[in-house]
Order: sequence, then C-alpha cells, then structure tokens
Amino acid sequence: MLKELIDIKKLGVNGVKLEYESEFYDEVSAYEFAELVHRVGLNLCVKLGGFSSVQDLHMCKKICANSIVAPMIESAYAVEKFLHCVNQVYRKAYPELLLNIESKVAFEHLEEILSICDNKISGFVIGRSDLMRSLDIENPDDEKILDYCINLSERCKETGKKLILGGKINGTSIDFISKIPYLSAVETRKVIFDISFLNEKNIEEFLNFELKTLKFKKNLYKEDIERIKFIESSLNPKELVVN
Repeated sequence: MLKELIDIKKLGVNGVKLEYESEFYDEVSAYEFAELVHRVGLNLCVKLGGFSSVQDLHMCKKICANSIVAPMIESAYAVEKFLHCVNQVYRKAYPELLLNIESKVAFEHLEEILSICDNKISGFVIGRSDLMRSLDIENPDDEKILDYCINLSERCKETGKKLILGGKINGTSIDFISKIPYLSAVETRKVIFDISFLNEKNIEEFLNFELKTLKFKKNLYKEDIERIKFIESSLNPKELVVN
C-alpha cells in the first residue's frame, strides 16, 4: 500500500480520504491506513459519519486528520452544530473544515448556510451521488445536477471558498467537470486531486487504488461490495486485477 500511495501522489493526488459515513473502518484499520498516508506526505481527509459525531471527531484527532468533511449539511443549524462539536474536541487548533452539500434541501437553504460560514469553514464538497437520489435522477452527469454545481461554484468563487466535486466520478465524468467554471479539486471515494491533473487515465489509476484500499481493510462489508461493483463497471476488464 505504501508504493501505491507514492504512485498516486506522483499523479497529482494531494489528499486521501477515510470514510465513516459510507464505510465501516475498525480502529486498527483506520490507524494503519492513516499512518501510511502521513508517511508519504499526503493529507488525510476524514468524512464523518454525521455532522455532529463527536466520537468520529475524537478519532480524527487521534489519527491526525488534516481535513474533516461534515456530511449532509442542510441548514445553518447543522453548520453551527458541527462547529460546536469541533470546538468541543479540538479547542483552539483544528484541521481544515469542509461541508458536504449533497441534497435538494441543502441547495434550497444554500444562502442561509453560506451566511454563517466564516473563516473556520474552508469550503464545500458537492456529493453528486446523494444529490441525484434526492432529485430522483439516475445519471450523475444530468444537466439539472450540473446547474446545481454551477450555482455553488459561482457562490464559492464570490466568497473565496474551496469547491471540491465528488460522487460517481469516473472517466465519463470529465465532460461534466469541464463545464463547472470554478473548481478547486475533484475527489473519488478515496482520493482528492487538483483539477489540473484531471484526465481519464489518472481517474482509472485512482479507482484502481481504491480497489486496493478496500482489500486492505480487515473486513469487507455490504457497502464495500457495492462500491467495488461501481469501480469495476467503470474500468476496462484488463485493469481489474487487484493484487
């Protein structure tokens, strides 16, 4: 796994993600994964299981997370609650904080959310997977989802916030991504990379890396199997061998 982390770093990856919302990580696997990420000089990003999960925040502190993503933010109250919990755990010094905007309701309350995002909130992550489900849309590259992404993109540019795009990212997503006017980075489930490194070959390498990280875990769960099926359907058969 150390070699694979070094390899993807050369391809423009600046951060690696550990999920508590969509995956299960036992404590041993989380420590082992975090130690390898830090060893190669990559940022460790942790997505919480919930925006007020104090237990997850304590784990973030233990494994020295460089950034934390709060999922399913749909109101100003959710932002306030998230910041309150971060302050409980971290006191004065805390990692980079990002908010996941991933539902129709979140976009309906976007101005309210933006109004209380001071300098403690560095930016936003658009989760296309949940957004398409909340809109009852089957295709993550749908024009309606693009409209939502462009809206947040413009507001992030105006307010000086980062914007990261994620959710069902594969080689077919490139045309969709190219239409978003302001974007800081793109993420798959496991890696975050600068927009300047966006190309189909790199995305395939990042998805292959994710297959290996899933195998690296002590135990596979139902949600892991579903994710593996998506990755395999996104790659050519010749690229599906996982050592």
